[in-house]
Amino acid sequence: MKKEILKTVMERIREKVPELRWVDADEGQLDFQDSRPPVAFPCCLVELSYPGAENMSAAHPGMQRVQVSLELKIGFNDCASFNVNKPLQVQETAFARLDMVEALHRAVQGFKMENCAKSFRRERCRPQKRPDGLKVYEAVYVADFIDNI
Repeated sequence: MKKEILKTVMERIREKVPELRWVDADEGQLDFQDSRPPVAFPCCLVELSYPGAENMSAAHPGMQRVQVSLELKIGFNDCASFNVNKPLQVQETAFARLDMVEALHRAVQGFKMENCAKSFRRERCRPQKRPDGLKVYEAVYVADFIDNI
């Protein structure tokens, strides 16, 4: 089931947020400290995990309710600042990052796919503090799925 969820979510992000130049599974692409990350910016890296699962009933041990966690890392390589003393164009570039984070939220929040018992809902969203100058936001969404083997 993991493959279908990842493929479907990545395709939805690509369709709903076409401004993103790179949508991929998170394999540490933004962890390069000494060289340019191997992505095109702006990017969205997707990590999928199952933080919890429980059997639905003793009579059906192959059926589980699975909590799926979707972690999005939205990366930008602009050096724009929110500083009100900067030129308006610089501020607009910085605020455009927040528009992109909001567009991703609209794409994922409430999204429900096959076998989804409870649609994706935002758990948290926060900026990362990074020494490399990249602007990266982490957003985490969770959903409940029924997994039947």
